[in-house]
Amino acid sequence: MRKTLNSRLLITALCMMLFTAVGVISSAHAQSQKVNAAQNYAEGNKAYRSGRYEDAAKLFESIISSNQLSASVYFNLGNCYYKTQDFPRAVLNYERARRMAPLDDDIQYNLKLAYSNTIDKIEPVPQLFYERWWELILSGQSPSGWAWTGIIFLWVSIGLGVGYLFANTIAKRKITFLSGSGLFLLSLFFLFIASCSNRRLNHDKSAIVMETSSYVKSSPEQKSTNLFMLHAGTKIEVIEEISGWKKIKIANGNIGWIDEKSIELI
Repeated sequence: MRKTLNSRLLITALCMMLFTAVGVISSAHAQSQKVNAAQNYAEGNKAYRSGRYEDAAKLFESIISSNQLSASVYFNLGNCYYKTQDFPRAVLNYERARRMAPLDDDIQYNLKLAYSNTIDKIEPVPQLFYERWWELILSGQSPSGWAWTGIIFLWVSIGLGVGYLFANTIAKRKITFLSGSGLFLLSLFFLFIASCSNRRLNHDKSAIVMETSSYVKSSPEQKSTNLFMLHAGTKIEVIEEISGWKKIKIANGNIGWIDEKSIELI
């Protein structure tokens, strides 16, 4: 009985040591990647200021390859491709930067400049007034920003609820009850917006056409009818996938199939 207990204790201790060692190694590796990313970021900026845009792009790409992602890295990479007049890749990386920092004015401005150098000028389908309002609300803050706003309002409403319990007059009870209820409802609304905004970001399957020109087909096969042509740098929405083909929609509502090799997801 004692030998069995000692064996179990030994195995437990060894497992704990193993998990601890794995955790330490993983932490050290992650820290090493962050240090390397910071060095490459600094070197990339230096190369960019020196006019060595291709070298800078390689350094920023290496940061992304190590999964050290940030809006500033994508933005700087977009700048490198813009300077080398690779406008489709500039658009792609500015779009990726905007997804991570939707309110950044510099990203918005440079993205417009990059799009101005692409061929396709597609007029979007007009939105209904409530669709425009909802888009403005969702883009008013990042998902985390809306979430923090909701949490702050929630805590204030809880504080007013506590104040209601200790209020010693009817007037104070009315004020704390009505204010707390209103702020509680607002907190739920802000948290709902945060959820919708986050879902839109994570489920958005937008892509950029990377080929110089690509035909959009009526069905997912080369022999099908050519519906229209898209050029490099055009933004599309992927709505379905079948064996090497993507069903896409463009801004004016037109739908068709395109070879997946012709596009890259944002």
